[in-house]
Amino acid sequence: MVRAGAEVRGDGVVTTAFHENGNRPYSHLAPNYDDTVGRPFFHRTRRIFERLISRYGITFRSAADIGCGTGLFARYLNQEWCVPVFGVDLSAAMLRIALRRCRGLNVCLLKQDIRYLRLPRCVDLITCNFDTLNHLVGDGDLLSAFRHINRNLNPNGHFIFDMVLHCQPLGDANRYVRRFRTGDRFVTQDVRWQPWRRLLSIIVSIGAPGRCSRIVERHIERAYSVKEIDDALHEAGFTIRGVHDGETLAPVSTCPPRIVVVAMRRS
Repeated sequence: MVRAGAEVRGDGVVTTAFHENGNRPYSHLAPNYDDTVGRPFFHRTRRIFERLISRYGITFRSAADIGCGTGLFARYLNQEWCVPVFGVDLSAAMLRIALRRCRGLNVCLLKQDIRYLRLPRCVDLITCNFDTLNHLVGDGDLLSAFRHINRNLNPNGHFIFDMVLHCQPLGDANRYVRRFRTGDRFVTQDVRWQPWRRLLSIIVSIGAPGRCSRIVERHIERAYSVKEIDDALHEAGFTIRGVHDGETLAPVSTCPPRIVVVAMRRS
C-alpha cells in the first residue's frame, strides 16, 4: 500500500510525496553499503558519467540523483559540477548516512518512491544508478517512474541511468556469492538469477564475531529487455539519445548484462 504524506524530521531529511508501508529497505545493510559495493560502483559510475556528458555535450544547472543511497553521487554532482542537487531514496537508513555525507552542501534529501517522484522544482538532469530501476518489479512500475521523472525535468532536460538486462545478467552463471569484511562485520551477498521469471534474488546476510545469529535482508530485482525500456521511455515522453554497453560504452547491438541510457525530455 502506498500512502501520501509530508514531514520534515529532526534529522533534516524531508519526506514528501509517497512512501511505502512495510519493511524498510536497506535498513541493516546501510552502514556497510559503501565498504562493500557502494564505493567501487560509484567510481565506475563517475567515469561513465563524465564520458557521456562529454560525448553528448550535456550541460546542466541543477540535478537530482534518484535512488541516491548513501549520497556518494549526489555529493559528487554538487561538489564537482557546482549545481544544486536533490537526492532521492526510499530508505531512511541510507538517507541518514547521506545526510552526514552531504552536510553543509547544496544537497536536499527527499524520502520518496520514485514511481511517484515529485521534486520541489524541475531540474536539468536526473541520474539513476546501480540497478535502482531494476528494483521496480511490478507491471507498470517502470512506466510510472519514467513518466514522473519526465515531469520533473525541464524541457530538453536529460535522464541518464543504468539497468540490468534479461540476457544472462550474471554472465555464464545463474548464481554468484561475494563475501566482504568491514570492521567487525562480515557481509555475504548471494545473488541468484531466475531466467524463467526474469528476476534476480539477492540475499544479504550480516554477522559479527561472537554472535550466533545473522541479520538477513532479501531484495528482488527485475531484469528488463531493451525493447521494454525503449517503449516505456517513448511512452513517457523521452527521446533516446544513446544506449550503451555498461562495460565498454559501445552502442548496444546485442544484449549485454548492463546498459547505460542517455534520454532527453521532449520539449
